[in-house]
Amino acid sequence: MNQSQGSLFSKLLVPLIIVVIVVYLIASAWAGLRNPYQFTVAYADTMETSVTASGWVVRSEQTVSGAEGVVQLLRNQGEKVGKGQAIAMVYQSETDVESQAELIQLEEDLEALQYATNAESPSGTVLDSQILSAMSSLRNASSTGDYSGLATQTANYRQLVLRREYLLSSEANAAMTQAATDLQARYDALAGDQSGATAITAEESGLFSSYVDGYENLLNPDKLEGLSPKDLAAFSQLTPETEANTLGKLVTDSVWYYAVTVSGDTVSLFETGDSVDVFFDALSETLPMTVYSVGEIQNGEMVVVFRSSQNDSKVEDLRQESGRLIFQSDEGLRIPKEALRVNEDGETGVYVVLAQKARFRPVTVLAEDTDSYLVQANPTDEEDTRILREGDEIILASEELYDGKVVR
Repeated sequence: MNQSQGSLFSKLLVPLIIVVIVVYLIASAWAGLRNPYQFTVAYADTMETSVTASGWVVRSEQTVSGAEGVVQLLRNQGEKVGKGQAIAMVYQSETDVESQAELIQLEEDLEALQYATNAESPSGTVLDSQILSAMSSLRNASSTGDYSGLATQTANYRQLVLRREYLLSSEANAAMTQAATDLQARYDALAGDQSGATAITAEESGLFSSYVDGYENLLNPDKLEGLSPKDLAAFSQLTPETEANTLGKLVTDSVWYYAVTVSGDTVSLFETGDSVDVFFDALSETLPMTVYSVGEIQNGEMVVVFRSSQNDSKVEDLRQESGRLIFQSDEGLRIPKEALRVNEDGETGVYVVLAQKARFRPVTVLAEDTDSYLVQANPTDEEDTRILREGDEIILASEELYDGKVVR
């Protein structure tokens, strides 16, 4: 083929391709216009009856004050502290703090050596079994991310390993015995120099938190009686102050409250003693609570107080919080409202596509919103295979449908 023939072929081919594409698009559009069916997919979802809320978390709290000197906290966030137990130690200098840290380490080392050299400690297969168990506990803690007992588990494993080493040779036996004697002497000397340390103890038992916001003495359960929407709004106008030497607080009661202002139109939803799930935005979590009190409607609003005895460290620092009050929550399959039909037998359900044919699937409506229903499969009996499942392709049609009709 010469150059002129190739050029002519190219000029003829391009228009031909364009014509084919245009014909295909027209045919597709015509088929779409002729086909009255549209399709969508059923998917799992949740519908809830809820009211948005914003309010204040109220609890029994007691601030913990420090003293002049170098303060060393002894309690972790959310740790339980008994009445009279030490929360912190106050030292006169950094040297005293370092001595205390060494004293604690010496105590741990002494316990390990005393266990290893004690004639009543395990040996043989019993010791091997305990070492394997301790290793398993550490591995499980690491894999699950649960480090709450890590210090105890590590100390236990260390004692067992030292015990095995002590039993293996006379040299290790003599070395550990001497080390225990030396450590005891050092411990006694340091302990005698700690008389200047002052302990800050708990006046009541409770959960310790280092977070304070000044509302500890302003918001307490006694203030909830007769609380009005105006009273609740006034709390956000306050500028509470915290003393400079405050170390933290103790949450002294497992019972806590959530006071919110809601529209008076929702009064019928609240009944004292009813259970309500409260979703806290700050936690991204729902907690079960009980309606504690329902206030009078004032200027179209009212205060509702919820109560919980769920003693959870996650809620001990909540204060001014927003969220949702959930009265009912349903889980099912979401479908468009136009997909719901009644077949010739009077059953309510939807038609799905199976092998290019319409097949009926009976359902029960659980809930609805503006555009859709939340449904669940409703077979007539255990042998009925007409079950709507997540991912099924549902038919939306303006024309009459029946079981077995070809839709594609």
